[in-house]
Amino acid sequence: MTRGMSTPDPAVLVQLALGVFPPLPAIVEVLSEDGGGYALRIVACEDGLLHAFAPRTQVRKDLRLLARITDARRGRYEVEFEIAEVFYHSSSDALVHMAVTGVQHRKMRRAAPRVSISERAHARVLFCRTLPRDTRLDLRLADISATGVAFTGTSALDPGDLLLVSTRIGGMALHFEARVMRSDPAPYGRFRTGCEIIEFAADARESITAMAESAPEGGSEDQRRPDAVEAMQQVRSAETGLLGRIQRD
Repeated sequence: MTRGMSTPDPAVLVQLALGVFPPLPAIVEVLSEDGGGYALRIVACEDGLLHAFAPRTQVRKDLRLLARITDARRGRYEVEFEIAEVFYHSSSDALVHMAVTGVQHRKMRRAAPRVSISERAHARVLFCRTLPRDTRLDLRLADISATGVAFTGTSALDPGDLLLVSTRIGGMALHFEARVMRSDPAPYGRFRTGCEIIEFAADARESITAMAESAPEGGSEDQRRPDAVEAMQQVRSAETGLLGRIQRD
C-alpha cells in the first residue's frame, strides 16, 4: 500500500470515497497492511473522517487499509484509509475513525504484461487465516508479471494472506512478498491462487517485465494450465507402470 495516491486535499478524498461506496451505512471488504482482510462497516462521516466498526484485534492506530470497489458501470476503484483513532466498542468490535489517503480508478485489465510459465516455487507464510506463520508451501507458478503472480498448490488461501515466495526463472533467483487476492478450486484437489506482488527487487521487476513483453500473448495451453499438465503426467506415469506389470505377467 502506498501513500499519496491521488488528490492531497483530505476533504476532496473523502467526497471521492463516498461517491465510490454504496450509501452509508455500507459494508466494505478491506485488506490490511498487517495481513488479512475483513468486512468494515462504515456508518458515518464526520469532520472529514469516516467512522466504522472493525474486528477489535485487527485494528490499531496508523494502520493502513485498502478497499477495492468494483462497479459494473464505472469500473474498479481502490480506496486507501489510515486509522486515526481506535475506540473500544465491544469484546469483538472497535469503533475506528479513518482518514481517506487515496482514491484511484483502476482499469479492468491487468496492470502489467504477464509471462506464462510452469516453474516450481516455494513459499513461507508470513500471515494466514488458516495456516501457522512460517508454514512452507510447495507451489507451481502459472504466470507472473511485474505486479502479480498466479500459482497452484494444495492449500486454499484467503484474500489478504501474505507469503514470501522463492523461485528461479530463466536461471535467475527471485524472492518476493505477495498478498493473496483470490484462491479458486483447480483440478485434482489443488487451488489456483492469484496474488499481487508488494515487495520486489527493482532488477527482478525489470527482468520479468522484459520477459513478459517479449513472450507470446497468453502463452501455450500447457503454460497456462500447469496443474492439468502435471496431473496428466502422473496419469501417464501410472499407465506406463501398469503396462509394464501386465507385459511382465
